[in-house]
Amino acid sequence: MIYINKSTFPFCYVEEKKFEWGEPYEDVTPIFNLSIDPKLSDLEYTIEVLGKNNFKNNLLKLHNILVNREENIRIEHFNDLITDREVLLNRIKIYLDSNTDKISPWDLPYHVCFNENDYLESIENETNRILLFERKEYH
Repeated sequence: MIYINKSTFPFCYVEEKKFEWGEPYEDVTPIFNLSIDPKLSDLEYTIEVLGKNNFKNNLLKLHNILVNREENIRIEHFNDLITDREVLLNRIKIYLDSNTDKISPWDLPYHVCFNENDYLESIENETNRILLFERKEYH
């Protein structure tokens, strides 16, 4: 059976399957919103991908990175010129506020084996566009 779970954001295709020994499991595939203006800078594009698809952890990290002006040391491939940091921070805050009560599929209720960064890397491959996010823990 295949259905769309609308209790998560983004919604997910869920296919009920069985292992060869008969144990049931669910194959969960998020349905990402990637209709984003390709003319945006890499940083603006990343903010839109993160915000429109409920990547809260990465959006919060990006907010903190921008507030602390650490983008050059914490974000791989960063070579944008930030002309109006406050506009970017406000955009991030709007997304964080609007996604507060929404559950991501990589959080509960599913126990998927992928995390936010795994999905972001797959979006990069699919769109052939670099996303600017912290790929490893900063110390």
